Parts: sequence; C-alpha cells; structure tokens
Amino acid sequence: MKIRNFIFLTLCFLAIGCQKDAAFQEVKINNQYVLSLPKSLTQVDYLHEDASLQYQNLFTEFYTIVIDEPSKEFDKMIADDYSLAEYYTPNLLGYANLLKDNLDAGIENATFSEFKKTTLNGSEALLLNVEGTVEGSAIYYQFAFIKGRSTYYQIVNWTELKRKENHASDMEKIIASFRELHKKKKNN
Repeated sequence: MKIRNFIFLTLCFLAIGCQKDAAFQEVKINNQYVLSLPKSLTQVDYLHEDASLQYQNLFTEFYTIVIDEPSKEFDKMIADDYSLAEYYTPNLLGYANLLKDNLDAGIENATFSEFKKTTLNGSEALLLNVEGTVEGSAIYYQFAFIKGRSTYYQIVNWTELKRKENHASDMEKIIASFRELHKKKKNN
C-alpha cells in the first residue's frame, strides 16, 4: 500500500512539473527572434514605444519587453560622439554600460549586480539584475543585453520586489529561451 501511495505521489509531482513547462508558449517576432513566455502573460502595446515584444500579467505584476536596434547605428553613434566615446565602447559591453547608466539615473536607490557574461543559443549576452525604487514602488528587474548578427537586443523583465521569488525563475527561462532567427539566403 505504501509503495502505491509513493508511486502515485511521484507521478503527481512529475505531472505538476511537466505542466509548469507546458505553461510556456513560443512567440516569434517579425521572423527575427523567438522567446518562450509564460502563457499567463498577454500581449500589449503600451509598455514601451520602442519595444518589438510587450507582454504582461497585471494580476501578478509580471512584465517583459524586448527592444532591438541595429548594432551599426549604436557603434556609429559612439564612434562619432567624442563625449560618448570617452566612456563607452562600440560593442556589446559599451551598449550594456550605456543602458545601465541610464537606468541608474532613473531608478532610486538602485542596486546592480555585476554583468554576467553568457551565450544564449549562440548569441553573446550580458545579464544584469537590478533592484530599486521607481515612482515609489520597489521593483526587481532582470536584463539581458544580447549581440545578434546585426542587432543589439534588450530583454527586460520586471515585477514588484515583493514578488521577486515568484517570478525570478520564469524570468530566467524567458531570457534563456532567446533565439535569433537566421534568414536563409535564396540561391540565385
């Protein structure tokens, strides 16, 4: 009898674990990149005017956006502006540092992790966690700055700081799922 109960409980835990992963959906944006997002998030269009992907769950205070921009434009901006070139390099680290400095100016009492270098499905990336206050609310962010073939990407996930433990794992899964799509060239 105890063995049957043990097997039953084990199967239940396995089923619950599988359901958690099944609670994600793959979202393809402009035939450019793919992310896996929790199915509990819904698409919106008002979180950030420059974002190519915007999803949220108002009930659980969970938000995610992706901003993408041509890397040549950023690199040229740094190369052409002496005052920026003093502080930033025309590469992924320079891009991430410029955005981090802008965040620091907009978040009160900001605490930044160190950049963590990684690779996301073949793309070089820098990860950053931030805690701070925005408009009186304590917020937790997970950022990924990614160098694509010709694009820099920012994945920004955020929630209320008090909900960090509820969402941190899903935020990490979102970031880890990023995959830039490679368009195949037609043979002439």
